[in-house]
Amino acid sequence: MLNNISIGRYYETNSKIHRMNPTAKLLSIILFVILSLIANDIRINLTISVIVLLVMGLTHVPIKLYWKTLFGMRILLILVIIMNLVIGTSFQELGLLLLRITTMILYTSILTLTTPPSEIAYGIENVLSFLKVFKLKVSKIALSISLALRFIPTIIDQSNRILKAQASRGVDFRNSTFKGKLIAIKAMLIPLFVLSFKRAEDLGNAMEVRLYDINKPRTNYRVNKWRFFDTYIVFMHLAILTLVAMSMIV
Repeated sequence: MLNNISIGRYYETNSKIHRMNPTAKLLSIILFVILSLIANDIRINLTISVIVLLVMGLTHVPIKLYWKTLFGMRILLILVIIMNLVIGTSFQELGLLLLRITTMILYTSILTLTTPPSEIAYGIENVLSFLKVFKLKVSKIALSISLALRFIPTIIDQSNRILKAQASRGVDFRNSTFKGKLIAIKAMLIPLFVLSFKRAEDLGNAMEVRLYDINKPRTNYRVNKWRFFDTYIVFMHLAILTLVAMSMIV
């Protein structure tokens, strides 16, 4: 029922993108998002889309997983279409906006599909390390984001089990009325919240038993070396961003 959503799921395989330093991946995504936001030309956005498809091919991740991620965001895309049609946006501008959103969703999904949550936390901590100057607990921010990403698949799995349990009791989600669907969703949310809080409590107890202390310096299980390929990818994004910014100014 909710199996089409693959947000936050890590797909393990051997590829250059998987072996990249998580800090390089995050820097590349930040540069890509800035590039997508400033590019107003349809030809530039089509070129960006081709680059996204090439990077997706380098990951060796099945295309259906990217499609599931995009399909899971269909409600957001439909709302964007409706809102822009209401305010009178032209079809060309609407198409450009949808292309931007689609490429950003696909490109950011590369991070979660090719990087374990613990490595994402490591990358976030490195990227936000400059905030330590302002005495902010960067490690806590990274841990919170990592746990949030880790909980997405867990919540989806729990929702699937609850929906199947309700379906076995005779609840018809497909053919029921709109009011019936709202009642079914309401009946799903309460046990979902209870189970989520229980999982969070179990996780907190497990960390406490293992004497985890967020204020102590942490080591990383994997040795994340910065390789030439990481430098190449980051500089490639930076070069493309610079060229597009210069073309927009001219």
